[in-house]
Amino acid sequence: MNKEYYKKKMEENALELDKVKSRLRIFPFLKIVCFVAGVLLVIGTFQWGWDRTICLISAALSFVVFSLLYRWDEYYLQKKAYYMALHSVFTNEISFLEGDYASFDKGEQFIDKKHAYSYDLDIFGENSIYHMINRTVTHEAGAILAGKLSSIPGSEEEILAKQESLSELVRKDDFRHRFMAICKGFDEEKNNYTLITEHKSNNSRLTSRAGLALIYISIAITLASMLLAWMEIIPWSVFITLFMIQLFVPMTFNKVLNRVGSDIGFLYKNTRIHADLLQSMYPETFNAAENRDLKEHLFGTYNSREALKELSVLLKKFDQRSNAYILVLLNGLFLRDLFLLRQFYRWKDKYLPHLQSWISALAEMEARVSQATYMFNLPEFIQPLITERADILIEASGLGHPFISKEKRVDNDIVINKKQFLIITGANMAGKSTFLRTLGVNYILAVSGMNVCASKFSFTLFNLFSSMRNTDDLSSGTSYFKAELERMRELIRYCRAHRHTLIILDELLKGTNSKDKLDGSVLFLKKMAELPVTGIIATHDLELAKLEDEFPGLFQNYCFEISLSEEEHYSYKIQRGVSRNLNATYLLQKILSEEL
Repeated sequence: MNKEYYKKKMEENALELDKVKSRLRIFPFLKIVCFVAGVLLVIGTFQWGWDRTICLISAALSFVVFSLLYRWDEYYLQKKAYYMALHSVFTNEISFLEGDYASFDKGEQFIDKKHAYSYDLDIFGENSIYHMINRTVTHEAGAILAGKLSSIPGSEEEILAKQESLSELVRKDDFRHRFMAICKGFDEEKNNYTLITEHKSNNSRLTSRAGLALIYISIAITLASMLLAWMEIIPWSVFITLFMIQLFVPMTFNKVLNRVGSDIGFLYKNTRIHADLLQSMYPETFNAAENRDLKEHLFGTYNSREALKELSVLLKKFDQRSNAYILVLLNGLFLRDLFLLRQFYRWKDKYLPHLQSWISALAEMEARVSQATYMFNLPEFIQPLITERADILIEASGLGHPFISKEKRVDNDIVINKKQFLIITGANMAGKSTFLRTLGVNYILAVSGMNVCASKFSFTLFNLFSSMRNTDDLSSGTSYFKAELERMRELIRYCRAHRHTLIILDELLKGTNSKDKLDGSVLFLKKMAELPVTGIIATHDLELAKLEDEFPGLFQNYCFEISLSEEEHYSYKIQRGVSRNLNATYLLQKILSEEL
C-alpha cells in the first residue's frame, strides 16, 4: 500500500518538476537579451550620439528587468533542486519498503561494545534499527536519534509525550516529505555554526546610531556631488575625490571583512536551508505538547525564520566579496562593506545567543521526522501501551522482530513478570537469540515513543542490560572468558545503580567447561535474584532448567523445540517447558555422511 502511495507522490512531483524545467528554459535567453540591450543603449549614448535621457532610462529599465530575471531564475533553480530532492525522498522510501536501506546512514560511529544493550541488540551498524529508522542528514540530528535509541527515558510520562508527538508527525506526511527534501541540500562539511559563535570581534562605533548617521551623510554628499558634476555645476574631480575617500574608508576594515568572509561566509547555503526548514514549520499547527513546545521555542520570543534568512543573505554577501569591480563601485558610492559589517555585528548582538538552540531544535525535529517516517511505512506495527500492572514488565502477543519481513517472520506471545527469570532452552538455530533480540529491540522502540512489531504490547518502564556478544581481544590480552567476567561485573554494577533492570543473557559462561559453567551460572542467577532484576537467559545447558523445580516461583522454563526426521524442522515458536531435541550431533552426522 505505501509503495503505491510513494509512486503516486513521485508522479505528482514529476509533473511539478516538468513545469519548473519548462520555465527555466526561457530565462537564459531573456537574461542575455536584457543585458545586451542595456549595454548597447549605454554604448549608443556615448559612442553613437543617441538621445542620452531616453537611452539611459531604457538601459536602466533593461538592467532592472535583467536583475528580476536573474532572481526568478535563481528561485526556479531552487525549486528544481527541491523537486529533485523530493524525488530522491520518495525513491529512498520505496527502496526501504523493498528491504534496501543503502541510502541511509548506518550509524557505525555510534557502535559501543560496552554499552548496556545497543551492541547486542543491533541498534547501530549495518541493517540495524538505526539504519532502518534514520533519515537524518545533519550530524547533530543523527546524534540525537542515536541518543533516543541508546537511552531509557526517566518516566512513563516522557514516553507518552514522545508517542503523542510522533503519532502527530505520522499524520503530517506532506510536512515530513517537505522537511526531508529540504534537508537533502545540506553540506555537512560546511555546517559548523560554532565558527560564528567563536567570531568575537565587534565595533560599537560602527553599530551606533551616530555611526549610521555619518555613513548616510557621507553617501548623500558623494551622490549629490555626482549629480552636480553631471549637471556641470561642479567639476568631476570633486566627485572623484569623494568617491576615493569612500572607497578608502571600508579598506580600514578589510582585515575583519576578509576574515568573516573566509571563516564563515560559506555557511550561507546551509543557513538558507535552515531558514527554509523554519519556513516549512511556521504554518504548521502542532497539537502534541513536544511539537508545540519546539515550535514555540523557534518562533515565540524571536522569529528564527526571519533571523536565519537575514543571516543567510549577509553571509552570501560576505562570500561574494571576491568580485573586485562590483566591490569598488558599491563601496565608492554606497559604502557597502560598512553596511554589511554593521548588519553582521547587529545580527550577532541580537540573535547569536539563540542560534545554536535553534539549530538544535531543528535537528530534534529532523530526528522525529525520521522516526515518524519509519512508523508511517509500517502501518501494521502497533502503538504499545503502558500497563498499570506493577507486577508485569512486558505482556505481548504476536511479537516479532522488526528486521524480518512479514512473510518470513514467526510471531510469539510472552508475559514477563517482574522479579522472575525465564530460562530458555532449545537447539542451535531454533530461535533463542532472535527471540531475545526481539524482546529487547521492541522495548527500545516502545520507550522511544515508536510503534512495535506486535499485535499487542503492554509494558512498564524498566532499565535494560544485555550480554550476548562477548569477544576476546588479543591486542589487550583479554581472553573470551575474561571478557565474559568483565561484562558480568558491568552488569552487576549497572543493576545495583538502577531501580529495576531486565537482563538479557545468551549462554552464560561459554568460556569454561560444562560443570564449571553450570555451577557458575547457578551461583550467578541466585545472586542476581537478590537484586532488583528480572532475567531472560538462553542456554543449551538443560541442567540449568532444574532451577524451576528448586525455585518454582522465581524461575520458569521456556523452550524452542525442533522436530528431527529426514529433515529438521524449526517452528520458531516459544512454549513452556524444557527442550527435548538437540541438533548438534544430528547435523554433524548428516554432514559426515554426505562428505565421507
